[in-house]
Amino acid sequence: MIVCPKCGKELPDGTKFCSKCGANLAELAAQAAPQDAAPQAAAPQDAAPQAAPQQAAPQATPQQAAPQQAATPQAVPQQAAAQDGAAQEGMNEKKKKIVKFAAIGVAAFVFLFLVISLFSGNKGGKHYAIYLKDKELTYSNLKAKGSWQISEKLAKDSDIGTSSLIGESDIYECVLSKDGKTIFFPDKKERSDSGTNLFYRKVKSKKDPVKVDSSIAVYYVNDACNLVTYQKTSSDLYQYKVKKEEKEKIASEVSDFRVSDDGKRVVYRKSTGEVYVWNGKESEKIDSDSSRVNSVNGNVVYYTKDNSLYKKSGSKDKEKILSDVSRILYIYDSGEIYYVKADDSEKNLYYYNGKESEKIAENYASVSGICYKTPVIAFKAKESESSSKATAYVAVKKNVAEFEFEDASDIQFSENGKTIFFMADLSKDGDEGVLYSASVSSKGLGKANKIDEDVFTGFYGVTNKNKAYYFKECNKKGTGDFFYDKKQIDTDVYAYGVQYCDDAKRFYFLTDYNTNNGSGTLKTSTGGKAKKIADDAFMPVALPNGYVLYLSDYSTKSYKGDLYFSKGGKPTKLDEDVNVILSFE
Repeated sequence: MIVCPKCGKELPDGTKFCSKCGANLAELAAQAAPQDAAPQAAAPQDAAPQAAPQQAAPQATPQQAAPQQAATPQAVPQQAAAQDGAAQEGMNEKKKKIVKFAAIGVAAFVFLFLVISLFSGNKGGKHYAIYLKDKELTYSNLKAKGSWQISEKLAKDSDIGTSSLIGESDIYECVLSKDGKTIFFPDKKERSDSGTNLFYRKVKSKKDPVKVDSSIAVYYVNDACNLVTYQKTSSDLYQYKVKKEEKEKIASEVSDFRVSDDGKRVVYRKSTGEVYVWNGKESEKIDSDSSRVNSVNGNVVYYTKDNSLYKKSGSKDKEKILSDVSRILYIYDSGEIYYVKADDSEKNLYYYNGKESEKIAENYASVSGICYKTPVIAFKAKESESSSKATAYVAVKKNVAEFEFEDASDIQFSENGKTIFFMADLSKDGDEGVLYSASVSSKGLGKANKIDEDVFTGFYGVTNKNKAYYFKECNKKGTGDFFYDKKQIDTDVYAYGVQYCDDAKRFYFLTDYNTNNGSGTLKTSTGGKAKKIADDAFMPVALPNGYVLYLSDYSTKSYKGDLYFSKGGKPTKLDEDVNVILSFE
């Protein structure tokens, strides 16, 4: 079995595309890297079994040394994925900002559809869409004739609809401010041979965009969108102040860096191994010969040196908190840490409570799920080092409980970590199983409650109400009966196209799915009877405010279609000849 590094789905050996999220496993495998590799800008969105949060640092999926990383700009740098393809180190859910262009695989994999995901703290109130038209970023306030072109020379004709748009040298990523008024974007205008030019502008303004800098390999925009920390292809590290429209050089020969949420604290490691903290005015050296900057939480810095994890809090002296570490699974804001330690020839799992460590499992095999708000993880461990069989467990802080079922898989946590969902009692071919939930507390794992049986293992989800939505009787093209909270919503629903708006408590999904062109009948439901919105809808994108955007009459040859929007009712045409919709989280 292999594990999808994007969503954590367990798949048969040799699988090329993930049946749960559509990820191209070959591409993600090529990007995967061990813990000590150097940073590179390009990275898959998620390496964790749930929506994996991203950290303000360029620890993406490293493959090359810093001077060679310039080919791919990245908006919000990520940390290196764990070797088992399931966890990211030092991540925090609250730091999730943006997801880049992502290829969405469809059942027949006939075409490649590209989506950009941007962070927006806007919870209703403002309604807008950003999309790619005529190869340029375009903004609309969801009103007729209310659109503005944002970029000038973003993409080439050869980019649209081909893998080159998400290839090694042509990744375009954007950051949108929380109020939806300002956008930061790479543009090919005066593009340099390596890296990219970064601009920003008010989305409604007709003034020329402001250029931050050129030859940028990786960049991070802080929460307030007034500071941009970035590394150039030369490995020089800078910070740009938006209000003053000026940049300041922080350091040269930087190998990797991390930034606090507010952007006022930058921790970086030079190629020679020295670790520095920059406070906006000056840099302070805190150590030498380090191998990685792991994370920065406020004024607390974690970094690795000689297989040991060090902590530096504010003006206090650095301290070594962990030794003989082979992998950091997760560092919480509380200072609690799950990590793997090599004891003799064994790999054992440890929990650190902020003061002391305790071994909680021997013969650690892999991590299956992580709750990012509270110290709870699901993992697998073997009976012995040579054993091929691994048993599933859940750890709540240091307390470990074994699953009732040997084949427990597809594990998801509720947002608060108090409920766990999983599949078990799988069929011989592994396509169906029983969906369970169980409570999680300091005492361990509660008794498993059966949600439903004969559930399709390819995809299921959990809403913010801790209720599951799933499929039964799915066929080879990925369509089947759609259920929510044990109630059937509709039939012949495309499993991989379901989207749920937490704020609006509304589902959007496709029926009558056409595997040749990726279109279908768009429907919506708030948990009851499904309501039809439109036919011939191509890859709908649900916005947090409850709106849905979709393309109609989409051509997989010209990669163009008409853009519509709806909030569960009659759709309204917004624009024509649209290439790609940008998707808000």
